[in-house]
Amino acid sequence: MRGVIFRGLAAIALMGATPVFAADKVQYGKVPAWVLPPPTPTDAPTPAGAAARVVYSDVQTRLTARGDEVYTAYRIKLLTADALPAGNIATSWNPEAGSVTVHHLRIIRDGEVINVLAKSRFTVVRQEAQLEAAMLHGMLTATLQTPGLRVGDELEFAATVLGRDPTLGDHHFGFSALAPQGNPGAFRIRLSWPASEPVRWRASADLGDLAPRAEGDLMVLERELRDPAAAVPTEGAPARYNVRRLMEYSDYSGWEDISARMATLFDEAAALKADSALRQEAATIAARTSDPAARAEAALALVQDQIRYVYVGLNGGNYRPASADESWRRRFGDCKAKTALLLALLRELGVPAEAVLVQSSGGDGLDQRLPNPLLFDHVLVRATIAGKAHWLDGTRLGDRSLALIPPPMFRWVLPLRAPGATLEAVTPKAPREPELIAVQDVDARAGADRPSKVTVRHILRGDGVYALRTTLSSLSKAEADRQLQSYWRSEANWVDAQSVDWRYEADKAALVLSLTGEGRLDWEGNASDGWLHYLHGAGFYKPSALKRPKEQDQSAPYAISFPRFRCYATILRLPRLGAGHWNVAGRRVNRTLGGVAYWRGLSIRDNVVRSVQSSRSVKPEVSAEEAMVLNAQINGFDDNMTRVEQNFALTADVGRDEPALAEGDKIDWMASATPCDGPGNPSDVRATD
Repeated sequence: MRGVIFRGLAAIALMGATPVFAADKVQYGKVPAWVLPPPTPTDAPTPAGAAARVVYSDVQTRLTARGDEVYTAYRIKLLTADALPAGNIATSWNPEAGSVTVHHLRIIRDGEVINVLAKSRFTVVRQEAQLEAAMLHGMLTATLQTPGLRVGDELEFAATVLGRDPTLGDHHFGFSALAPQGNPGAFRIRLSWPASEPVRWRASADLGDLAPRAEGDLMVLERELRDPAAAVPTEGAPARYNVRRLMEYSDYSGWEDISARMATLFDEAAALKADSALRQEAATIAARTSDPAARAEAALALVQDQIRYVYVGLNGGNYRPASADESWRRRFGDCKAKTALLLALLRELGVPAEAVLVQSSGGDGLDQRLPNPLLFDHVLVRATIAGKAHWLDGTRLGDRSLALIPPPMFRWVLPLRAPGATLEAVTPKAPREPELIAVQDVDARAGADRPSKVTVRHILRGDGVYALRTTLSSLSKAEADRQLQSYWRSEANWVDAQSVDWRYEADKAALVLSLTGEGRLDWEGNASDGWLHYLHGAGFYKPSALKRPKEQDQSAPYAISFPRFRCYATILRLPRLGAGHWNVAGRRVNRTLGGVAYWRGLSIRDNVVRSVQSSRSVKPEVSAEEAMVLNAQINGFDDNMTRVEQNFALTADVGRDEPALAEGDKIDWMASATPCDGPGNPSDVRATD
């Protein structure tokens, strides 16, 4: 229930607005005259066993020349001890960019109103809650433990935040939301603004037919829900289909306004002083190479390696980047600072580049939202070299080759340009290389009834690999071995490890973990009747059905795991047989189903079985029609394990070839193109087995 109550306060924090004056103390005062009385209680029955009952929850926002005033109030009845933590009142703000006025904190007990603030006041502490993640917010937190609170009490609280962003404070933008849960009680959101102001608004469809109305010289939008049912999300649908009970507002006329305003900030931050040390850094790179790609790689490495990441939200830094010279001097900065520094270097080096705003979670549905800076949480550089866009992120680590930087995951970007730019769609691309290639080489030539010699390699790529490499590098050999041993016990517990090792291939952006040891394969049968073994890593799991309840939108697409690309390769070296011959019973697979490309190839030659299989998501979502095809074909999907068996009917090595595996032991699993790719690219895989 506290999550419902404090959702309004969370929305306040998201608004990014800051007051016209600094305030490092909680202020106390009466409820503003512009605030309406709270919604009247409802009489719906409280669910049996409920911890609390919401009497009302109210968020009223007023846009003014001084900034945005957000009034939040609630009253709840505590029914069980589980609800007592609601008495832990806390709210946070930036003293350089915000102020809080508390109006009342009351306990209503048996009809008596107890004024908590008569004897208790909020305590203010500076609390950098994410300091361990290198984030300096400068936030203050006001807390109060409501004294004497008991089960059966009603708790009533009200406060107003006045906000105005120091960088973008001449604009109004933000959100107001009602909780999607279904709870008895009265819930209201209200937005008002001067009728003369060009404020745009938009509400999610589930808020019904909203329309602003005139109240004096104000325009007002209001929605009250009484005993609402839950706003049920559409299961499995992409994010843009699941915006619920949201009201947004903005006075930006278009994305171009945000683009132009932010471009000015980054251009100013990227401008180098005449005696800037960064000019010499750029000159050193330029003297070393004239190749634009190599110059961009060197500049990116400089920013990633020499400037440590620290988010700085102090002194109005939420939107304004630190200058490139300042960031180089202090050797730390956030995504804004690193982007400005990288822009400065690239411009010195003659590499065309621009800053772009993105949403790190993907930004699905941004094109359906009002222009709002809050919809972005990251900024990076798009450099154009030989007509190709390269996405350079100074906050990443270990990027040494433009070709190895993963394709972008975001769906929309906002380029920052002086004339202004609108949103641009980014076409999702399937991953070029697997995040995991597991290569298992099993030497069973000593006999099916004897332990086999085993070598396993895991080739790992992706955003977390460089950090893992850094961790392993910092450990002693003994400690690194201990942690690797633990890893392999979870990944290949049938192997008794004799040695473990790791290495990082910088030119491949890959971490290689290796294991050597002995293990017994799960052979069935005996020498007289013949041997049979189900090959490790040579069988797919059936895909899961994509379905949702009948009452939900059946036409909505389904989001799938993207990007995802994993590959498993197995080499099994078999013993010589006195009778019959070894045979591989398994089917080649080369099909795309439900947005996933499946590939499996098999071969046997000279008593060596080779198998490779991969699954790769080729797009981030599939249509409802594609989901129906998937569901209809699941039962026929080949999830059989590949069998290696002794066949007494065979008297000669008939063999079985797979072109992708023809190079045998010469296959370079670290190469940019491997048998994991199958016979075709994700865009042309066939839909047949």
